[in-house]
Amino acid sequence: MKRTSMFIVVFFINITFALETVKNLDINKFMGKWFVIAAIPTFVEENCENAYDTYSLNQDGTISISYHAIKNGEKFNLRQKATIIDTTNKSKWSMQFVDPWIPFYSAPYEIIIIEEINYNFMVVGYPDNKYGWIMSRDNFMNDKTYNSILNKLKNTFNYDPKQFVKVNHNN
Repeated sequence: MKRTSMFIVVFFINITFALETVKNLDINKFMGKWFVIAAIPTFVEENCENAYDTYSLNQDGTISISYHAIKNGEKFNLRQKATIIDTTNKSKWSMQFVDPWIPFYSAPYEIIIIEEINYNFMVVGYPDNKYGWIMSRDNFMNDKTYNSILNKLKNTFNYDPKQFVKVNHNN
């Protein structure tokens, strides 16, 4: 009885914290440059300005991601490689660090919000809401759109909007 109860509790906790990702992501349309507007940053991203990612689809179906920023006044770059793990919707990926290379480590990458017509903005979520990234094709996002995204993150995905830190873009 105890094992069954424990299984049920763990099952429902996993359902509760699973993020619903976007449906039918057009992977080719998604590729290109995305500016980080706000984030619940990892330790690597703290104190970064002018942050953006560039996504490129590789011939083998993987995705190369180059992160660029200014950190403490110096250029800062990371290279990552993603593998699409949700082949139906293409919105759940597994990320690995290429430069610096971190063996045997992969991180989830879940696209949970996207502006559906032109792909002007998107949000990447993380299990248990530990991290999150609000991104845009431009290095500026108007307050109405930004607040709408924060409200959706709070009401649909149970994120705390106060945890998101805006990224300064001064160029």
